[in-house]
Amino acid sequence: MLIRNIKEFLEKTKTRKILALDMGKKKIGLAISDPNHKIVNPLDVLKKDKNYLDNLLLIITDFNIGGILIGLPITNSDKNKMCQMIRDVGKNIDKFLLENNNDIPIFFWDESYTSFEAEDITKDFFKNSKEQNRHIDKFAAKLILDDFFNENLNEKKNY
Repeated sequence: MLIRNIKEFLEKTKTRKILALDMGKKKIGLAISDPNHKIVNPLDVLKKDKNYLDNLLLIITDFNIGGILIGLPITNSDKNKMCQMIRDVGKNIDKFLLENNNDIPIFFWDESYTSFEAEDITKDFFKNSKEQNRHIDKFAAKLILDDFFNENLNEKKNY
């Protein structure tokens, strides 16, 4: 279910793992939180192929995911087409999950510039830029989820 209110999303995901998605045209970076929302780990990078929804459902099931946070690059006016594409993919994910008896909350969160930040943070992690590029999206997803928790930490204590 697509959620528009932060408090509602936090209430529905209380003590549940959250999966963050950094959406790209060809790849989706994944990061996951612990149920207490204290620890966030980069998880994987999915290819956005014809099986990505099935693969996403497997991850949601295997990790007992209680909510999905989708990054949306809303601060850059040049990204309007990308924002619409991500919103459409979010709707498709929601529809697919509902068809497969998984009614979990989905919330969009501003992820502007997280890929650049992830690139900067990980530049010393990998042997070369090709290796870094294979993993960058999951670190961007981690930053999205970290940012969401950091922004809503005080808010979270009240739900």
